[in-house]
Amino acid sequence: MGTLKVSIEKPVSVEAHPNADRLDIVTVLGWQCVAQKGKYKVGDLVVYIPIDSILPEALESLLFGPDAKVKLSNHRVKTIKLRGAISQGMVMPLECLDQFGCPGPLEEGTDVTERLGITKYEPPLPGFQSAQGKPRPANPHFHKYTGIENIKNYNKVFAADDLVEITEKIHGTNFRAGWVPFLADSWWKKIKKALRLAPSHEFVFGSHNVQLSNNVKPENNVYAWAVDRYGLKETLKKDVVLYGEIYGPGIQKGYPYGLKDGEKALVVFDLKEGDRYMSVPEFTDTMNHYPHLKTAPTLYSGPFSGVDLAKITSGDSVLAPQQKVREGVVVKSYLEATCYAGRKILKSINPEYLLKDQSDFH
Repeated sequence: MGTLKVSIEKPVSVEAHPNADRLDIVTVLGWQCVAQKGKYKVGDLVVYIPIDSILPEALESLLFGPDAKVKLSNHRVKTIKLRGAISQGMVMPLECLDQFGCPGPLEEGTDVTERLGITKYEPPLPGFQSAQGKPRPANPHFHKYTGIENIKNYNKVFAADDLVEITEKIHGTNFRAGWVPFLADSWWKKIKKALRLAPSHEFVFGSHNVQLSNNVKPENNVYAWAVDRYGLKETLKKDVVLYGEIYGPGIQKGYPYGLKDGEKALVVFDLKEGDRYMSVPEFTDTMNHYPHLKTAPTLYSGPFSGVDLAKITSGDSVLAPQQKVREGVVVKSYLEATCYAGRKILKSINPEYLLKDQSDFH
């Protein structure tokens, strides 16, 4: 999931809608929004409201009058098509802040999410997660996977000559597992550690947010199933944590990736050794030692300038070509690097995927 930020921005371009005389296409950051003709121009200060924003009723009423031809469903801003053009988010005049009781002065980049009372859409837990079993106290060495932001919000992170690897983003449920330093989180474990009977490491696994008990049964839990099916407890090396996506029928609606009912699979997209993520060459070399594990398909490797990002983001799945709408791609620095946004890794989501009205936040 990415961070929700409603902010003051300047349009980078305003173009006439090719199919509608009364509409313009306004680009803010990297997002294309369909708006009223002549209402905005390059250099204006505007409020950009991203997709998957939940608007309070008062703000929604201000923006969508009784005669508005476009209405929100359950107060949620979604990716839509207006007269054939993709629209991802909304552009709002700065004076609306005054009408809503949020007076300026406000500068470009100011975050106004809380001032406007806008919240992030949170999907309901699917059945396999709501019944994922009792969580255990989290081992501090069992890190959650890095939050990946959308490249349209950070379009200056990668320079033209940066070496990158681009992989397919698989639509499933996030999974992690590995051997980490032992945590004495119970009285019995503390006794064992005091008596020097405790092991140096312990095996842990779970979803993106939850570390699960090792007593969870594979037949009742998709995360325990992955551990058992791929022999992760027996094969992963100490201090290595694997990050992947479990996919198949029943995981995400409409995204079986060619699997039959009851089938599931795991694809691995990252590895962490201790406190550091492996670089692309290290990841590739390490995964060669685990031939029973599948990795996310690589779609491109080379300088960032050498790829058409919009083109590579769209199309069929490479993992399973019968899956006709790819979720998107992940763009990662070939050698591990950081920047002002954190780890140098971003996602690009296929607009056609978002038009399918998936249930989760991207």
